[in-house]
Amino acid sequence: MNTGITSLAKLPEVTAVYPFHGMEFAFAGTILGFFVLFIGWQLVMESKHHKAIIGNFTASPAE
Repeated sequence: MNTGITSLAKLPEVTAVYPFHGMEFAFAGTILGFFVLFIGWQLVMESKHHKAIIGNFTASPAE
């Protein structure tokens, strides 16, 4: 595979070498937002599941 760069002297002339250049922060923010929503959704679903299994049972240490 040939990049076409034969000398490091032309390095400042090289522009974006991958698609979506400059969108890293937007993608990172999107992934972080998705992660937070996913974890929140998982916590809600697990809470509902545990409530369905044990109901409103509360045990005290004295019992």
